[in-house]
Amino acid sequence: MEKAQKEKRNNIFQNAFIVYKAMFRRYPAAVPLVLVYIVISVSLPFINTLIPAMAIRGITSGSVKTFLIYIAVTACFFCVFSALKVFCEKKMQLKHTYTRISVFMLDFIKKAINTDYLNIEPQPKQKIMGKGVQGVSSNYDGAERVSTLTLEFVIIILGVFSYGTAIFILDWKILAITLGMFFVDVLIRNHAVRYGDSHRESFSEPWRKMNYYERNSMNISAGKDIRIFGLKKLFDYHFDKMINVYKRFRYHYQLKWYYPTISDTAFNFVRDWAAYTLLIHKVLSGQIDAATFTIYLGVIANFSMYIYDVSMHFANLRDASHQFNDYHDFMKQKDLFKHTEVVSTSSTTTKSSAVVEPNVAVVEPVETTAKKAPSIEFKNVSFTYEGSTKPVLTNVSFKISADERIALVGNNGAGKTTIVKLLCGLYQPTSGEILIDGKSINDIGVEKYQDLISVLFQDTSPIALSIAENVCGCEPQDADKAKFKACLEKAGLLAKVNTLPKKEETYITQTLDEKGVVLSGGETQKLLLAKAMYKDGPMLILDEPTSALDPIAESTIYEEYNQMASHKTAVFISHRLASTKFCDRILFLDGGQIVEEGTHDQLMAKGGKYREIFDIQSHYYKEGNGEERLSGQARQ
Repeated sequence: MEKAQKEKRNNIFQNAFIVYKAMFRRYPAAVPLVLVYIVISVSLPFINTLIPAMAIRGITSGSVKTFLIYIAVTACFFCVFSALKVFCEKKMQLKHTYTRISVFMLDFIKKAINTDYLNIEPQPKQKIMGKGVQGVSSNYDGAERVSTLTLEFVIIILGVFSYGTAIFILDWKILAITLGMFFVDVLIRNHAVRYGDSHRESFSEPWRKMNYYERNSMNISAGKDIRIFGLKKLFDYHFDKMINVYKRFRYHYQLKWYYPTISDTAFNFVRDWAAYTLLIHKVLSGQIDAATFTIYLGVIANFSMYIYDVSMHFANLRDASHQFNDYHDFMKQKDLFKHTEVVSTSSTTTKSSAVVEPNVAVVEPVETTAKKAPSIEFKNVSFTYEGSTKPVLTNVSFKISADERIALVGNNGAGKTTIVKLLCGLYQPTSGEILIDGKSINDIGVEKYQDLISVLFQDTSPIALSIAENVCGCEPQDADKAKFKACLEKAGLLAKVNTLPKKEETYITQTLDEKGVVLSGGETQKLLLAKAMYKDGPMLILDEPTSALDPIAESTIYEEYNQMASHKTAVFISHRLASTKFCDRILFLDGGQIVEEGTHDQLMAKGGKYREIFDIQSHYYKEGNGEERLSGQARQ
């Protein structure tokens, strides 16, 4: 399987074609720029060699005027060509970088945002994504390195042919020595490249983990724990550990690259001895003059430089191509869901930026206000996370009628969050099926289906954008301001927002704006509630929505949830059993299966696990608060 995957990877020439096709398509003016740059780059070393040769010829002519003319002409050519090369080089650097950012990095971001969630969450997929982003995130790796090295490689090949022809005319033995040096160099460098290929994860994994530690060291939330619990030394320990792992790999990797240097030194001595012996003999015998002697020495030196650069650049180009293939590996991740391009109902005019394949259908926006609440059915649904052999859900079956409010309860680890991910179209079942109004999510189209859902996730944090952008999910000019303020008021956050200097334009956190605001846990949950209200989908999913709220705020917010769920199909997930009083039916999940089902009174009368856990929670709440609010709340 691994071998088959490697065979499907692009070779150097295919990746070079992909990069330059993208560049020339985006920047047509780059075509003549590349051609001019190639001609100048091949010619410039020869012009540089002519300067001392022309100086010698001018001196030996015995005429000061001739000497000055030779020097002036060659120096003028050299300056003009050097200036043109620098100009083209700067222009090309921008084209290389802009192509990487505007084409490949942008496509990577779109893929990461729009691909199935299961292509980014599991740890094996995070490794693929971690290696893939390295192929487009730097000027010195992957796509941009393929672009720059390909251009230099073309120049080197042309230099080899042009200067090699001149040396062959002079003496084929010097050419043979230099070519022998080249082939040995290629073999040794190929060994180093293969070592890098086989240990590529030894580089990417420490890099990914160091990035994690770096991000968390600057994370505001993690910063509190780091300081209060004295985790600085622990961070230092793990960061140093990853640095040492990376250093060990780089040491062995760089060692492989020292061997070509040793061989080059030996071959250079043989080549120089042969070249000087031959050329001095030709000068002494009168076959060439001193100026021609200088030119040939320069030609041999330039040819040796080019032939050395062939093996070095080819090895580097191959390494960059492998990094670019890591990017392709992520981009080729298959989606289990059939994706469609859809306009979000979060705003009346905002269009999705999803990456759409040519054969994927484009559907019209879903008007959720005109949509009726759907029915939901799980039919023998089982699910196992990638890399695990233990199922999280096993043959789960249940039905939720349209407009019905269901509470899904159970202890931590029972599988509640997994059901939420399946319900939201983030995962597909390992076996079984999920039907929405009798149709599978793929039949509906995952984007069209997700447009029906308003959801509050348990572990979601707001994006570091403005409050308005977080709630409305669109550019400010496209938002319905009256609806936005109404949602803030219902969520209990409008008063807080009105106290802020920039009001709804205030950024969340100070990551992108130094005047941003850091919301409390309860305020964050209210913001997310307003976001769900604004979308107003006919399906409502609430995953532990009151975990950060105090009892008084929790009681108030439940009434809001009750109104939100009106005329919607609602699924409410919680481990607080008494908090489900407004639900029509309760599903009790344990060990990845629905073990009990019914109303609160029915489950209490049954005396099963639901009753057992409810009594434990009620007793705890009484002891902790000195009142029977929890028990009384549920029995109302």
